[in-house]
Amino acid sequence: MHAKSSAPARVPAKDVAKSANWTSASIRARTEWFGRYIADLVAENQRLRESSHADELDRVENEGAVLSETPWFVNTDTTHTPILVAESSDSAFATRFRQVMSHAQHAHLPRVHFPTDETLLELSDAECPWPSSARARLLVRIAVKCLGRCYHIVLPSSILEELECAIRAPSSVGIWSESKLWAVFAIGEMYATKCPALGNVFPGLLYFAKAMRITRIVSERPTRDAVEILLLLSFYSLCLNRRHSAYSLAGSAVRTAVIMGLHLNVPSSQLSDACEREHRNRVWWTAYCFDRMWATKLGYPTAISDDEIEVDVPSNFMSISSDFPDRDYFVARIGLSRLSGRIVHSIYRKPSPRSALSLRVQEAFRDLRHWLEDLPVSLQIEPKHEGEMDPRARSLHLLFNQLVILATRPILLHVLRTHRELNPVPSSAVALADTCVRYARLSCQSLIDSWANGSFMIFDFFYIQYLFAAATVLGISSLLEGKDNQSDREQFDVAVQLLYQLKSVGNYAAAEFHSHIEAIERLMDTTQPDAGGVITHGTLDLSSLEAKDDFMALSEPFLADLLDQPLPDLEFIDASMYLPDMYLAGDM
Repeated sequence: MHAKSSAPARVPAKDVAKSANWTSASIRARTEWFGRYIADLVAENQRLRESSHADELDRVENEGAVLSETPWFVNTDTTHTPILVAESSDSAFATRFRQVMSHAQHAHLPRVHFPTDETLLELSDAECPWPSSARARLLVRIAVKCLGRCYHIVLPSSILEELECAIRAPSSVGIWSESKLWAVFAIGEMYATKCPALGNVFPGLLYFAKAMRITRIVSERPTRDAVEILLLLSFYSLCLNRRHSAYSLAGSAVRTAVIMGLHLNVPSSQLSDACEREHRNRVWWTAYCFDRMWATKLGYPTAISDDEIEVDVPSNFMSISSDFPDRDYFVARIGLSRLSGRIVHSIYRKPSPRSALSLRVQEAFRDLRHWLEDLPVSLQIEPKHEGEMDPRARSLHLLFNQLVILATRPILLHVLRTHRELNPVPSSAVALADTCVRYARLSCQSLIDSWANGSFMIFDFFYIQYLFAAATVLGISSLLEGKDNQSDREQFDVAVQLLYQLKSVGNYAAAEFHSHIEAIERLMDTTQPDAGGVITHGTLDLSSLEAKDDFMALSEPFLADLLDQPLPDLEFIDASMYLPDMYLAGDM
């Protein structure tokens, strides 16, 4: 073959002129195209630089991930799709704690401590005698008193009247009323039981299975009874540690309430009964609180956004029958429930260049401080009278503590990892880690006091969850250098003992959380606090800030101090908190 000549071809003069005319006519378009081409090259170059930097971060920080940028799915022992595990959940945090301690990808422990679907189906068709009249009245009164202390689901006078009708003429009771009574019996049995029943059967389980039969039908024309029953079943499901069921039932309650328009103010011309109007409002807000709180525990989305809700908050409506307790507590709980969803979404969402972790934490703390500022005096806690406080106030402050822990424990976990790597930690991160530990101490001490004075609710899910969340934080604190780390270890050990006792009486949630604690303990026993470590850098001592006694740390000035601190050095955590996902065997 002959090589082709490299000499340029001769172009006729007329074609040259034509080309010159075309170039002159399109000079602007060609210039714009060239500009876009250069811009694309610059953008591609920047993308490659960022990708390379991210790869380097992954390589350096691949031991002991704190959070995952991609959704965390885990496999189960079934053929179903993997289950989503949210980073904000307490069990996920316990797994991350173990991973940081051992620099290994420990599997997420499966959640197996709950009655199965098959068990409930069998029980729903099994024979269950109606409790005696005396027993039925006792169970209803216990349920109304204990459940009504924190939530408004049924009118006490109305449910007692329905019970009397059922006692007098059982055949006249409708399916909705019967199901509601079964659900109330289950909750009453749960609160009335202080020790395990024969065979370690969870108290009220058979009653609950009977009440669940109503869920086989989705009402086309739902009534208030339908919403009340869904809320009762959702609450009991959570205590059974059937968290996904509780979340689904709460979401169904919200959607059923939306169909009825409970999220809106009904005109007085269409509903003149003031008692019924107030009941509708309070039932709605209970559904709202359940949906927000259950979603927070699981890290899942809520059923309705705040922008779509127009109904009034509970009022100080007073009735002769005292069906409506003072509104202050319910309004305060609504506020915390609203904040819970906001905090989880803010702290645990994917990082954004426009919203650094420091800004999100500060925003969460401002919201919590504003809630404290609006808290009525009757619900505030005085250190000298903490043991005598209203149980409702204790419940509120435990939830408040939990939200502070949720907002700060990713930072505490990162501090632990940095501590173990003998790297310096910014002072702002130390301050927030210290805050997390302080509130864990408050929760743990409050729950221990409740146990000591006999007010600890043995089968209640919340007390167990708060105890476990506080224990994991104190476990981390005991591994960090500081004058209080030994005290934190002792409090951790007490919490472990309480979880074991609760597990022994048949509490499903305690059994699950205790399995996480046992796995943590095995690693803690081989991991001692560093005598030198980060202290040599002068950056870490969780006892360095002025101590706060009892619940005084809940006061506004303490949070204000943190908000006034510049926190730009928290941004170093953003790059290392969110790492490639780990697909671990287990279930939430």
